Amino acid sequence: MDEAWYDDEAGPIVRPYTITRGRTTGRHARIDTASQIMTVEPQLETPRLELTPEYRWILDACVRPVSLAELAVLMQQPLGVVRVLCSDLLDHGAILVRSPRTEVSREILEQVYRGLCRL
Repeated sequence: MDEAWYDDEAGPIVRPYTITRGRTTGRHARIDTASQIMTVEPQLETPRLELTPEYRWILDACVRPVSLAELAVLMQQPLGVVRVLCSDLLDHGAILVRSPRTEVSREILEQVYRGLCRL
């Protein structure tokens, strides 16, 4: 983040609740921490979102798939803040979110087990 918004003794000058305008959840509150986020070209018919520095940072960081947890670490912001910002970007069609598989086949588990046994 920009050094102008950080004080060595006080920490971040802009508090997290300010970044999300006091919101703690977005429409897509269930974005998993392992979900992969990737920037896409916004659709022309989608209302434009006022791009704050945090939104721009996410769009720039996600030109390759990045997990929600990794974004939070890179931005040095709480996971909830980044989840709300990503939810906003998802609402406006600026990002794609790919959630991890929830079901795991027996074959995959056996491959993982065999790999661990080889260690």
